[in-house]
Amino acid sequence: MRRKCYLPKSYEELKGLSPKELRFYWNAFYTCPLRGVKAKLRPLWYAIQCELGRCKLQEKYITRLDRYASNPDKYIEHAHKKRYALAVGTILTKTYKGRTYQVTVKGENAYEWEGKIYPNLTALAEKIVRSHVSGPKFFGLTRK
Repeated sequence: MRRKCYLPKSYEELKGLSPKELRFYWNAFYTCPLRGVKAKLRPLWYAIQCELGRCKLQEKYITRLDRYASNPDKYIEHAHKKRYALAVGTILTKTYKGRTYQVTVKGENAYEWEGKIYPNLTALAEKIVRSHVSGPKFFGLTRK
């Protein structure tokens, strides 16, 4: 059983700890040695959050967090990148089973068809097709 100790309540508090204190917390959660304190802050913070919430962080996530910590800008860019960008007012036209459908882009998460607003293209395409289908693929927005 793990010994009880005070755990930082915020990421800012964790960042303010001395290297000796960080090494103490790291050794409480991980068996591998601590190298590069700044790169390990995020995995350590997730481990502390899991401990406070009484859940367990799997080892595969630690590996992934280490990779993200090595170059966070690269992974943030990929996480929020859309493959297509549609300007407000763009009209998407699709002919499906002999009928032409026109959808107007009202915003980033708003697409209008027949007077109703849909949160994404997939929801709208599924309404048209009446089965599961990728909205961007249905409207021809994906690259082949």
